[in-house]
Amino acid sequence: MLSTLIFVFIFCVVAVLVYMGRYSGRVRLEQTRLIDAPLAAVYAMVADLHQWQLWNPWLAAESGATSTFYGNADGKGSRCAWDSATMGTGTIEQIRLQAPERIEQLVRLRHPFTVSGRSYWTFDDQDGKTQVTWGLRGRVAFSMRAFAATVKGSLALDCRHALNQLASLLEPATAARYEIVHLGVRDVPSIRYVYRHYQGSINGLPQAMHDVTAELRQQLATAGVPVAGSPLAIYYKTNIKLRTTSCHIGIPIATPDDFDAFPVRELAPHRAYVVRLKGHRAALEIAWFYAMQRLVAKKIAPDQRLPPFESYLVDDDHATGNGAVTELYLPVRPLVAG
Repeated sequence: MLSTLIFVFIFCVVAVLVYMGRYSGRVRLEQTRLIDAPLAAVYAMVADLHQWQLWNPWLAAESGATSTFYGNADGKGSRCAWDSATMGTGTIEQIRLQAPERIEQLVRLRHPFTVSGRSYWTFDDQDGKTQVTWGLRGRVAFSMRAFAATVKGSLALDCRHALNQLASLLEPATAARYEIVHLGVRDVPSIRYVYRHYQGSINGLPQAMHDVTAELRQQLATAGVPVAGSPLAIYYKTNIKLRTTSCHIGIPIATPDDFDAFPVRELAPHRAYVVRLKGHRAALEIAWFYAMQRLVAKKIAPDQRLPPFESYLVDDDHATGNGAVTELYLPVRPLVAG
């Protein structure tokens, strides 16, 4: 009996190793952004590791994070290590600086997943602006090999957010920018709303929101039904890989009556983790990403019985969209008494 159990155990271990061995665990990604600032200024902000405190994506929204610096902050061999309870731990080490065109680094991330590899930056002058590319070539830990694609997607959003934050530090105040504010767990009252169903591309949702909410407001005004809140996007199914979503575009109402002109739904009262995006709504995907990361880090259990949703508090039709305010709601499980 004992020998059988040992055999089964060994077989399972070998099966797992063979399965994991099918995956290379390689991570290859590259993000590029045009920053409206001189090349020398952009290069200096990346070369000086002390400046990373201002835009390091792995310290995003983490006020209690600590960083330690070794060597000259802008010289070869310099290193920055950080320890963040929410966003993870890791190190960046400068291994080659070719001012003002290229920087190469060693990157080691130990949490929330283990990744080791080389990072590279290139800087190219574009008529007074700077084309910045941040690339990463590495491998995930053996135990994470099957999830390398997921890790790559997470790191790509990290890099994208970092380039956006880097730009906000250097570009004129009139340039597009955003801020992600974590408001924490809040009680959400019941929300009764009229809606239209949207199914299609995530990229097409902003225009659909604009058109549908305008149509619903007009219909509500004609019917004499007062609006009781900001427009909503309630997500029932989203495929990030295919970049499609099935959601309701709705307007909250206070009346308990049903209508023939449009369907009515109601969200039950619940608790939700709330994040506020102040600024351009092109950053909504990044805001959702960091909201979900924060839930995992704080060990807050999501309530998958209820749909997440966005509330469009303030619209902004200017080119930058900097005046827009959007709140994201991720339903969480009720607190257990005891």
